[in-house]
Amino acid sequence: MTSSVHTTANETGNELASEPTNQQVWNCYVPPVHFGPGTVFKASELLAEQNLQNILVVTDPGIVAQPFFAELTDSLQQQGLTFSVFSAVRGNPTSVNVSDCTSAFRQQNCDAIVTIGGGSAIDVAKAVSLTANNDHSLWDFCFFEDPDNLPAVTGSHFFVPLLIIPTTAGTGSELSGSSCVITDVDTHRKRVPYHPDHFPFAVIDDPQLLAGLPQNLTAWTGMDALTHAIEAYSAPSYHPMSDGIALESIRLCARWLEKSVNNGSDLQARSEMMAASSIAAVAFSAKGLGTVHSLAHAIGALFDTHHGLANAVLLPYVLAFNRAAIEEKLTTIASLLNLPKKMALQ
Repeated sequence: MTSSVHTTANETGNELASEPTNQQVWNCYVPPVHFGPGTVFKASELLAEQNLQNILVVTDPGIVAQPFFAELTDSLQQQGLTFSVFSAVRGNPTSVNVSDCTSAFRQQNCDAIVTIGGGSAIDVAKAVSLTANNDHSLWDFCFFEDPDNLPAVTGSHFFVPLLIIPTTAGTGSELSGSSCVITDVDTHRKRVPYHPDHFPFAVIDDPQLLAGLPQNLTAWTGMDALTHAIEAYSAPSYHPMSDGIALESIRLCARWLEKSVNNGSDLQARSEMMAASSIAAVAFSAKGLGTVHSLAHAIGALFDTHHGLANAVLLPYVLAFNRAAIEEKLTTIASLLNLPKKMALQ
């Protein structure tokens, strides 16, 4: 096992130095985020503004059964948009899932994707948006495996326009660029396709969509957000913008995560956790993650364990492992989490 403390690269591939006296490049790109209760109904307007007409809605069976899904599709119809639905997304999505969704996109001659759901639906939609308009394999876009051989973008329609609507507060997938985590069914390994030139054209963060999220999923996804923030802040690279964002996410999680678990109808708690999740993604996209996520992704690929739950179980052990390297930062984190001063990592 190796420590999560290492030199990281942000999502533009620029290596981030650990000292302010070294030259480096900071990056914190965020697409337009429409935040607040009721913003889900802006989707049709945003699509029309982009002159998009034939939409593939990517989601999962649980979301299709929610009242807000019917309301969303009704609003698309009222805007005069054509749409079809792909809802066969599974947790810890696989390359087969992506292939099936890509086929649906092409068969319906779609020109855009709207994804509404948790991290799995968003990741499938991102993967399809990378490949459906070109002839490249999904694995050609594994930037972090082979950044020097990334496909060159040719033409304005190389990628599929993408609108993201998250229904959980935790994954942060809506603000991590085109990065998506997909299990390769041939190797049973999670891989991360990504292209630094591709982003959603808009994100809708509507906390009202979280109201029906069960307690266990609220807790697990909330711990995913907290882990994102802690690992981004703990990474050794010098990126004060990312650090500030990560610390604010930790503060929000400390104040609102338990409240959102205990009372799912608390709109303020849901809103604050949605904000915490989204900004944590900005922090880790700029600075990187660590061993918690490395191990959690491996566990998820092999055992189909919920990613947030795996993070929650692993987090204290990895923090203890890295304690000598990040003790000063742990003091700051403990203060934000209102932990007793004498509480020590065992």
